[in-house]
Amino acid sequence: MHGFVTAADGTPLAQIAVTNGRDVVATDAEGRFELERVTPFVTLTRTASHTSDTWWLPATDDEPLRFTLTEHAPTLPYEFIHLTDTHMSLPREEGDEGRFGLYKDGAMPQEIADFLADLPRRAPQAQAVFITGDLVDHGFEAEYQAFVPALAHSPVPVHVIPGNHDHMNGAHQALVSRNNYLTHDGDPALYEQYLGPRWYSFDIPGAHVVTLDWLSHEIGLDHELQNAWLQADLARIEPGSPWILLFHDQPGRSILEHAPWPPVAAFSGHWHTSRVVRDGDTLHVNSPTTFFASLDYTPPAYRHVTWDGERISLRTRTALVADAPAQLGDVSRSTFAPSVPGADARAVSWRAVASGAGHRQAVAIADGTVYVGSQIEDEPLGWVEAFDAVTGDRRWATAVGSAVKTAPVVAGDVVAVTEVSGTVHGLDRVTGEIRWSVESSDPLRRFAWNGPAAADGVIYVGDQADLRAIDAATGAVLWRRHDLAPHHNLVNHAAPLIVDDLLIMGFWPTPSHPIGLNRHTGERVWEGAPMGQPTFDMAKALMVIGTAGYDQGRDAVLMPGFASTACVDRATGQVRWVSRHTSVFSPAAPVVTPAGYVVTATGQGLRLIDPADGSVRWELAIDGAAPFPMASYSKNPHPVVAPPTLVDDALVLPCLDGTIRVIGLDGAERGRVQLDTPFGAAFTRDGDLLVGLGTDGAVVALSATALLAQASAEVAAVGA
Repeated sequence: MHGFVTAADGTPLAQIAVTNGRDVVATDAEGRFELERVTPFVTLTRTASHTSDTWWLPATDDEPLRFTLTEHAPTLPYEFIHLTDTHMSLPREEGDEGRFGLYKDGAMPQEIADFLADLPRRAPQAQAVFITGDLVDHGFEAEYQAFVPALAHSPVPVHVIPGNHDHMNGAHQALVSRNNYLTHDGDPALYEQYLGPRWYSFDIPGAHVVTLDWLSHEIGLDHELQNAWLQADLARIEPGSPWILLFHDQPGRSILEHAPWPPVAAFSGHWHTSRVVRDGDTLHVNSPTTFFASLDYTPPAYRHVTWDGERISLRTRTALVADAPAQLGDVSRSTFAPSVPGADARAVSWRAVASGAGHRQAVAIADGTVYVGSQIEDEPLGWVEAFDAVTGDRRWATAVGSAVKTAPVVAGDVVAVTEVSGTVHGLDRVTGEIRWSVESSDPLRRFAWNGPAAADGVIYVGDQADLRAIDAATGAVLWRRHDLAPHHNLVNHAAPLIVDDLLIMGFWPTPSHPIGLNRHTGERVWEGAPMGQPTFDMAKALMVIGTAGYDQGRDAVLMPGFASTACVDRATGQVRWVSRHTSVFSPAAPVVTPAGYVVTATGQGLRLIDPADGSVRWELAIDGAAPFPMASYSKNPHPVVAPPTLVDDALVLPCLDGTIRVIGLDGAERGRVQLDTPFGAAFTRDGDLLVGLGTDGAVVALSATALLAQASAEVAAVGA
């Protein structure tokens, strides 16, 4: 094959990189290039001075291929918007609601079009949009036919790459990849038909941008071809010069080891999470979904990225879908950075401001000290802090290498925390000094949203691909399990439950049943089995997505599963009963009360179920003007994410609309107190003290007695 690259006036353009998907050549003085036919496309690299709407052509030997470039002048600082996992869907046909099972739909075409059209208001200096895969939800041709026109609403260029969903074509077969990754097969034909090459490169001022196809690389369809092209493409630029990688999944060693030098940054999606870590010289930015809440319960959001020629900076913003309640102030950075208003209710004992934002993490209280972990989502940074439980004075603050999204645990004179990278730290409770660290087994693969648990001086932490027992005093790893399941991309929110000598934990999607391990050795004691014949419906019920609760009187483990609560026999792991509900992703641990088990149905309300058989005793719908959704895949804001805390005969429920509801064990609301902080996590109780961390970074302490009294008084005042 051969062809020519010229300017709009026909002037030949030399030294323009052109590729067949494996080899990369430069045009000569006549603008001519010559290549073998390897992939279905011939693609050129758009430069920082020349671009074209037609930057790829079908590979053909029939006639010369001709590219025409026009001059353009992008500038530094170079700003772009990172979106990912739009999962564009079409309205479902009647009766088709349950076909795909885990969620209703992704973004609608008009939602994408409206967001892009609104870019001049959201980011007036943005020069491009990068979308890192799962553009459409099921890979149907009709979805592609609607997606392509939606992109036309963008006032700036949109650069897209494929994700695994883009290769589904309505069906997929699960498999474990060559890298022990649980994923599925795929066919890239429709993506190529509608969007063209699956790997390509382009330049921005001061940097080279490389895009690759994660799924086909991971499952071995064309990894050797992509590796060869990556090396050939980077060989065209100055060794060691800055380049940025766009990849659907967080890139691992299987791709990065083929690059002659590391990228300055990698932007990805796939996990439906917000996670920023640094590994060596590379900033790894895994961004949340924009049009619905993520699987880590991050609100719909996008990243506004700036490249100044030397470094990448981020500003993560909530894509608000509702007007926030006025008392909450500016919530556009909620869960990403602290932003705390100042008003107090009478029940508030003290208020402090954490160095980072909150999310779903509770605080820990021990011996007069409140321990808080928080997150900064615009850089690889997290915080661990200690506050005086009486006054709220900060005693110490320690920065760690990435966000802390789970509650700290106290073991002896150590407070232990987990970073999202999977690294675990033991800090001195008095000074905040890091005594020991257990590094992540793989910071590129560990997505740690599951908190630690402690018992008898041992910290238990991890997921199904890396579960560890760590000596709290020394940081020595006592045992470690890498073999419970292959690696996959579904974040696990369950902390281990420790009951006597047993460690109990549930996962999703694998292992397909809860497990019980000997907590001293890590050896398996039991693997829970469902009642009767296994079915897909039962398998979904045992997709455990949160930390279990325990009823000592009945020796029952209560596991929050997919649209259900499962009661498991602690001694054998056998499922006693399953109680269904319609809130699909509800990770809050059930609360054991004298009246029964209280289940938090995220995005709906509370329900009380019978300990004997899981039947529903009462349900209470909660309403309120929440500022944004947090329930996974939801688009509608709702105040309920956090579970309640039991205080005597009442449930204290913190909500995203800034209210704290007080609910009786009979299901009747006794009153509420309005604060100015959105809450996505439960309060921690220590005697009369209740302390919670808001999504805005506010650490709020209340007197339980005063709270109950104020809530009752306000109800009485309304009644009068």
